[in-house]
Amino acid sequence: MVKLDKLKQDIVFPTVIHSFILEDFIDFNEDLKQKIYTLRKQNEGVVLSNVMGWHSKENLFKLAEFAELKKTIDLAIHKTTQIVGYKDLNIIPTSCWANINPQYGSNKIHDHANSLFSGVYYIQTPENSGDLTFYDPREAKTFYKPPLKEYNQYSADAVKFKPVPGLLLVFPSWLKHGVDPNMSSEERISISFNYNFD
Repeated sequence: MVKLDKLKQDIVFPTVIHSFILEDFIDFNEDLKQKIYTLRKQNEGVVLSNVMGWHSKENLFKLAEFAELKKTIDLAIHKTTQIVGYKDLNIIPTSCWANINPQYGSNKIHDHANSLFSGVYYIQTPENSGDLTFYDPREAKTFYKPPLKEYNQYSADAVKFKPVPGLLLVFPSWLKHGVDPNMSSEERISISFNYNFD
């Protein structure tokens, strides 16, 4: 029998989700929470991917009270573009909005069309308030599914991220995702955003 030589593995076409943790976020998040509650009192919001939840207008980056948040996210986006390898790209924010999911509130599977990078920042996330689930974009992979001993990074069709306060995620806008129902009695609060280039 011919012996196998040394194994070499190449990872091709990776889909990267960039995670950042803010330092000293407790007071920052409390301030954001109060500003979001004020916005909710002022308007009913809109319905897009949200189910039972409140989705603000998508203009938070244009409001002076969210300027510090915008600076933080701008920095995360800049670092992401460097890691990905984009050169001299003028990245611009296109939209930003707040999400409040009450008990049983969720977000349907969706993507963010006409954007390059999207992301979410977590402000208040009680236990069991809804994981963020990303879905494998390679549709051809589902054509044939042999039995598995266990799911791993090569075989999983979906990957869950547990939301925690202070966590900032950046991901490709074409990557489909959704938010599981909030099974907590407390509200789940986050801010989502889109960036593009010109």
